[in-house]
Amino acid sequence: MRTTALFGLALLLGAGFVQEAVAGSPTCVSPETKLSWPADNPVWEMCWLAPNQSVGPRGSGMELRNVYRNGQLVMRRAHAPMLFAEYKDGAGGGCYRDWKDARTPILASTNVQNHLGTIPEGGNPAMTSCDRSVHPTTSYGTCPYGLPTPPGYSCTDGIMIEDLGDRVRLTAQYVADWYMYSSRFEFHADGRMSPTFGFGNRNGTYNNVTHWHHNYWRFEFDIEGTGDTVVSTSGVDRTTEFSELRDAAGGPGGGPRTWEVRNATTGNGYRLIPGADDYKVATNESGRNFHLTDVIATQSHVSEYGDTPNYSLSDCTMHTANLVNGESLQNTVPALYYRVAVRDTTANSWPPGCTANGTCQAQDSMVCKSVGPTLVPFGPWAEFIFADGFDVLVPGARRTWF
Repeated sequence: MRTTALFGLALLLGAGFVQEAVAGSPTCVSPETKLSWPADNPVWEMCWLAPNQSVGPRGSGMELRNVYRNGQLVMRRAHAPMLFAEYKDGAGGGCYRDWKDARTPILASTNVQNHLGTIPEGGNPAMTSCDRSVHPTTSYGTCPYGLPTPPGYSCTDGIMIEDLGDRVRLTAQYVADWYMYSSRFEFHADGRMSPTFGFGNRNGTYNNVTHWHHNYWRFEFDIEGTGDTVVSTSGVDRTTEFSELRDAAGGPGGGPRTWEVRNATTGNGYRLIPGADDYKVATNESGRNFHLTDVIATQSHVSEYGDTPNYSLSDCTMHTANLVNGESLQNTVPALYYRVAVRDTTANSWPPGCTANGTCQAQDSMVCKSVGPTLVPFGPWAEFIFADGFDVLVPGARRTWF
């Protein structure tokens, strides 16, 4: 194996493909906790915090900081600082800006509770309210959601960290009165990242009113830690802060876009690809003008973790103009906000003007819905993998250890 690798090294040297292998690793400071996956020769490393430890007005859910892949920085921070619920025709109190710092228990194996572990053979993945809520009108309450607790499992809060072989999955759940929200983040061995957000109901309150939930992920990119990340929309570079819709047609069904961030020098980057279910709920479907954009790109600033530094339960509007104010995006550290939303529909109320004789959508208000994009690597670091011990990139190779 070593002879083959040395021969490949000679070919790369002759062809001019040599690149320094810069090995970095996050330094986590309490209350941060470090995750390395796999535990030996990690592909992914990061610092994590539970929802009650997260930044932003009333928290930002599960928070990941200084995310490294193969020893190279990808993101400074990934979290969800803005979360809203709004009701059809102003029912149920009208609308709310929900809090994100009150964690609530998850049913999980003790192997994965707040540390990296594996699911016992024959066991089940960590279960949130969202995983359990599959009936249109039934509430399953809090953990264990009306289920027996298997041996070796318990209800606990914090972060569940599951080694799934080809990926690692982090799961958190938090409560905001009537609702239980879950955030998950999967990091794949091939470099993909899959954040998903689940919108669940805790006790059935306002199950009879059609309503919408909106969550805004915030990804603070610093590709390779050089502070000169470029942002583009479907391959077209952007020079200043912007906000726009998920597709060029202004609603579901046409002209989908992607968003890219890359290192201006190396070309390494990530592409955000919306999930299929992300298109189901358009901006301003309620007609109340609270949420009018899907994607926001801004220059990141210390302590700017959303559209307002203060928390107000009745502040229903996402204030885009507070974030997008003409600052440059060229060769900086950008924050990419990405909206995901769901509609919880009650019987005979949607779409507007429908009738009970078949034109109304069936009730699904208690069925939990999870949505989210995929972040896919591109550039040289997606095409080459480090062969440790040689400080070069080996084209098409698997990760090999000597």
